[in-house]
Amino acid sequence: MQECTIAIGQNGRLVIPTAMRKALNLQEGQRLRLRLENDSIIMEKPVDIVKKLQHRFRKVSASLANELIQERRQEAVKENHDS
Repeated sequence: MQECTIAIGQNGRLVIPTAMRKALNLQEGQRLRLRLENDSIIMEKPVDIVKKLQHRFRKVSASLANELIQERRQEAVKENHDS
């Protein structure tokens, strides 16, 4: 685990040290997602967030979208029948 101390600059700017940018393959202009977790700031690349979500839901075999569409169709049939 790499660790360093940085200072908050003008207008709240932070500079990520070169060694960490290289280790994470961060490029100028690249977007990062920031979130507060307890008393910490977490910075993540959007692509890594997607990978985590894909891994988390990898065991879901059925298409949730297809299930939702089927439920909506059944509700529409019931509503049309009740009217």
